[in-house]
Amino acid sequence: MTSKECKLIRELLPLYAEKLVSEETAEYIEQHLRKCDGCTCEWETFNSSLPDPLPTGEVSFTKTVESSLLNKLRKTGFVAMLLLVVCGAGLAYASYNAGKHVGTDDPVYRFAQELGLFTEIGQTKTMDDVQVTVEKGLFESTRSILFVRFSKPVDPMLQTLLTDENGQWYEQKSGKGWQNKYFMLEFEPLKVEAEQVSFSLDMNENDHLEFTFPVDMVKTAQYTKIVYPNQEKKTSNLRITFDKAVLGVSEAEFKVRLDWPVDGSVAGIALGESAAHFHTSVFEVPDETSSSSPGAPPGGLSSGYAAAHGEFYRPQDPSMNRPVLYDLTDRQEVMAESSEYRTSQFPCQVEAIMKFAPVKQETEHLELHLPPIYVYQEVEDSPRLYLDFQDEDEIKPAKVLPYHGGNVIIEKVWMEDGRVYLDYKTEPYDDDEITLPHFVLTDTQEMKQGKPYFDRERSQVIMFPTYNEETKEFYLTLDSMGYLQPREKFILDLRE
Repeated sequence: MTSKECKLIRELLPLYAEKLVSEETAEYIEQHLRKCDGCTCEWETFNSSLPDPLPTGEVSFTKTVESSLLNKLRKTGFVAMLLLVVCGAGLAYASYNAGKHVGTDDPVYRFAQELGLFTEIGQTKTMDDVQVTVEKGLFESTRSILFVRFSKPVDPMLQTLLTDENGQWYEQKSGKGWQNKYFMLEFEPLKVEAEQVSFSLDMNENDHLEFTFPVDMVKTAQYTKIVYPNQEKKTSNLRITFDKAVLGVSEAEFKVRLDWPVDGSVAGIALGESAAHFHTSVFEVPDETSSSSPGAPPGGLSSGYAAAHGEFYRPQDPSMNRPVLYDLTDRQEVMAESSEYRTSQFPCQVEAIMKFAPVKQETEHLELHLPPIYVYQEVEDSPRLYLDFQDEDEIKPAKVLPYHGGNVIIEKVWMEDGRVYLDYKTEPYDDDEITLPHFVLTDTQEMKQGKPYFDRERSQVIMFPTYNEETKEFYLTLDSMGYLQPREKFILDLRE
């Protein structure tokens, strides 16, 4: 790939993530990502969540523990998340003119504007020859948003920190930009008791600015509905619990928990026809732990891994592959924005956080449809397919891999730009929509390669990133088969 083309793609990634590009542009970006390791790496970093080392507790940093720890946090956690968000600010001008603004006139802020819920900050400070203005903020139960303006374009390697008067640190989640001068920065929601926050900004190691201003969480809380539905759906091998709904003034957030058996009867689950696959991995932790260890996990069982997967949705994405929310009062669909799926501290448990555009204040009933869920069963004694790309980049093995109830036929496998692609089909052929294979790719040293990704436009094509472009020999195994479950939905009565 040319550096010019890569620069263009990387500038477009934030708009692509926010579904603000045309179908043709989205297809152009996706074609480039299939061929370019560097841009795919940046996209995967942008599209992933940071690991949660303490999922059950709160991490609080007091202002007395400053220097080394907070500096490290600024230079790792934030940069990993924000670098790719703001590096695309230059091309956001097109979407700005199209009406998708990074400012407060973005349609998702319409309710907040009408209700006068923005906090006017209007503080300006100077760093070298650049004036930095924190214009306003929106602090609600699902997120904290700051609108920041620079007098001239700045290096996208910005480092920020948001803390309250008690030293509580709030993680930077995402953002949007325009011309590398105007930014919307999104952080975790503030604690209800917060009355004052400090926003720190570093442009390099020597330049540091801090803005401190009061906040009023009650102002938005009175227009926010938080509901604990405590609704549950059970199947023979899956329990789905609708835990919480937060209907904020700029977005609606729904939290659902999925549990499956820890006895190995289920090989894993997947949400949507994507890379959101979570396999079963359970081990028993002895009660006796050393003084330096954190203690045994709940129930004495622990998961063998931690994983998270994020997805952003475009208006044209088919509803069959994403969560859907209906406003039954207004009789219309609410736009889906994003989903995050991640493991919890319990084995065989995944938390799903689904975000939509804000729901109208007068809405009385909502209907939430979950994304398609696949439950996987292990494929026993599956033969390994040897792939040798030393002499040619494309192989047509026509290999049949049997599973209980049918076969997966590997029609073509090819290697391109350090990735391995495979084109498959299932038989009986009507199984294509209700089954989903999960493959494992290893090198000849038994090292697993990257997790498989389904092609967004070609549902029967799977892509594996490889860890070494020089590696030309692999083994492919059909690890398990996923079976589509009945689409689950929940009705939420907001009158209660």
